[in-house]
Amino acid sequence: MASTYSDLKFELIGTGDQSGTWGTTTNDNIGTAIEQAITGFGNPIFTTDANLTISLTNTVALQTARALVLNATSSGSLTATRELVVPTIEKQYIVQNNTTGSQSITVKTSAGTGITVPNGKKMHLYVDGVNVVDAVSHFSSLTLAAALPVLSGGTGVTTSTGSGNNVLSTSPTLVTPILGTPTSVTLTNATGLPLTTGVTGLLPVANGGSGTATPAIVAGTNVTVSGSWPNQTINASSSGDVAGPASATDNAITRFDGTTGKIVQNSLVTVADDGAITAPQVGSIIPFYFANQAAFPSASTYHGALAHSHADGAMFFAHGGVWVRILDNGGPLGTPASGTLTNATGLPLTTGVTGTLPIANGGTGTTSTTFTNLTTNVTGTLPIANGGTGTTSTTFTNLTTNVTGTLPVANGGSGAVTLTGVLKGNGTSAFTAATAGTDYVAPGTATTFTALQTFNGTSSNASHKATNMLEVATVSATAATGTINFDNTTQSVLYYTSNASGNFTLNFRGSSGTTLNTVMSTGESLSATFLVTNGATAYYNSAVTVDGVSVTPKWQGGTAPTSGNASSIDSYTYVIIKTGSAAFTVLAAQTKFA
Repeated sequence: MASTYSDLKFELIGTGDQSGTWGTTTNDNIGTAIEQAITGFGNPIFTTDANLTISLTNTVALQTARALVLNATSSGSLTATRELVVPTIEKQYIVQNNTTGSQSITVKTSAGTGITVPNGKKMHLYVDGVNVVDAVSHFSSLTLAAALPVLSGGTGVTTSTGSGNNVLSTSPTLVTPILGTPTSVTLTNATGLPLTTGVTGLLPVANGGSGTATPAIVAGTNVTVSGSWPNQTINASSSGDVAGPASATDNAITRFDGTTGKIVQNSLVTVADDGAITAPQVGSIIPFYFANQAAFPSASTYHGALAHSHADGAMFFAHGGVWVRILDNGGPLGTPASGTLTNATGLPLTTGVTGTLPIANGGTGTTSTTFTNLTTNVTGTLPIANGGTGTTSTTFTNLTTNVTGTLPVANGGSGAVTLTGVLKGNGTSAFTAATAGTDYVAPGTATTFTALQTFNGTSSNASHKATNMLEVATVSATAATGTINFDNTTQSVLYYTSNASGNFTLNFRGSSGTTLNTVMSTGESLSATFLVTNGATAYYNSAVTVDGVSVTPKWQGGTAPTSGNASSIDSYTYVIIKTGSAAFTVLAAQTKFA
């Protein structure tokens, strides 16, 4: 009968088995397996930043999952709480979390719940056959070598004074405490302080108090006070230096009498609630004197105000943010440095203006004018440029019979006597016949296009139809080796006729000065064929680049060639598809021709 194994993988010898050797098995059970389960030290290692599972197998050899003490470490730093999954059997563990990264680990069974072990801490745990639980949850008595910290629910001290609850918070709320008689204290948020018994002394005036225990209002000049504190009445005195009239005008500005300077009287000048000033129609003198315009206040601030500039001898009023000069309708302007008269009248031409009125302004441009009799005093012919005919006799010519020669292009003609076919001209020379294949595309004439031509077709028609087409092939007596540049703007086929001398890299580009990425747009493709001649020793295309950047082709059949074909011509065909900026997909195939 074969041996079986317990949950802790102790070997259980079958009845009648291991005759003569059971002693060895028993010693291994006791000296290795049982001893490891009771006192053993295991080291589960988190080799990656992920969960770790330890398990037991049918052997009495040392196994980490059987050890009593599990010292968990890690090869690198853990970035989050990771799980240490242990076997689902009844067993106790002492777990030490010595992983790096300052992360906790959770000890659990594969399907059950677990216990979290903080980094750098040790815990006594037990597997109850389903979950991992704390092995100890109660102490009948406990003596600590040091005070239990507040973080762990203790007070952090070994002695205390007073009775009731300990104050542990840095900003505590005290419940009915007795402060005793502190030497000093500042109450910033205290309530319920009885003023009759809780405070002593007098509140100073600077702090909003009266500064006295017996406050009273004291009468002053022209003021009387009656009654006693706190019920005192303040009255104005009926006598004094200032007295008002028996009746007053609403909004009137008060004035003092000119005799005593003390009696208040109505001035008859009123100021309304909106600030409007009203004065009686009497002779009033209000000076608006300023030394010059530079002394004026802001015209924007004092819109509508008047100001007299003594230096200019003129009045100004504020309007539109500027001071505007008030002109005297009957007075002289003096000699202004400049001025524009847009609405002036009565200017005497004989004395009010100087100089000669130019012809451009409707004058003669001269102070003495002599009129000439055109019929007797004018000679010569008035040129056409001056509105004349340029001749003394004019005859109109019949263009159909009396005109010879060809009207030039510069004069609005064609510059040619006969015009046929397709014409061309540059705007200054005569029209000439255009050349098919050079100036325009003609169906029966060969035409060379140097720019990209695009034929779109329609949703129901193909873009073009050709009976036969030719492709440009470059034939070169060159031996393939190293990097070979395939210029797609000059050829479709490149044929090397000399035997290859080494494996080669094929680089696709537009030309030596133009990248293929510039030539092609995203969503376009082109085909290229490279023919390489091999002798007795064959070589092959080992790498492909586009514009010097490596591209991994997708080869026909799914496998890239690893050799060429001896004594033959190997044809390599490539379909190059541009899928994005400087991004290409290349489809490649190798075919032997011999």
